[in-house]
Amino acid sequence: MLTLVIREKNSHFVHGLKIIIEQLCRHRREAFHILPAEHHDVADIVFVSLEDGWVSASCYKIPQITKVQRIILICRKSEHEKLMFRPCLYMLPVIFCEDEIDEISKKIAHWMDPNRRGRNTRAVPASVCRYCTTRHFTVPERELLKHIACGHSLCDTAHLMNIDTPIARQHRQAIMKKLRISNQQGLMKFIKMNLGFLFD
Repeated sequence: MLTLVIREKNSHFVHGLKIIIEQLCRHRREAFHILPAEHHDVADIVFVSLEDGWVSASCYKIPQITKVQRIILICRKSEHEKLMFRPCLYMLPVIFCEDEIDEISKKIAHWMDPNRRGRNTRAVPASVCRYCTTRHFTVPERELLKHIACGHSLCDTAHLMNIDTPIARQHRQAIMKKLRISNQQGLMKFIKMNLGFLFD
């Protein structure tokens, strides 16, 4: 029997997910049971929305509960972009609140495929999780780091962000201070060694 948990505050969204799940399971003639949220650690599939304070929350370290559990994130598209430097969340499969019903159904059908179970989850390495320390970065700092990681110069990055170059330089200095990096070469080394997976 397929077991699921839905950790989402929006009751209308939860109701919609339950209808989609029921239709998919009926089509596959598969028994299912939706467990209470507190049993998320034993469910086959867990739908989880971001906590209200996710920006400053401690590392989620998801998925590290089991090797066979599928965890699906629920968030807005604008929030997902900001999750780039919360790898434990960014690497999860995601349903956007703005997705149409057909799109959500396709995603869930793919993730609920019995042939995919038992090898769904790619564990987040501890070496990646520790970079959730960037949760203390401001949104402009994260955006600047993303552009630099993509190979843009500071001048080009300032243009892309629609800010003056001295402001971009201030953001870069703030990033380096938070990462305890003393020079530009150190920053580039940090990006190359630790953030490359975001741009594969």
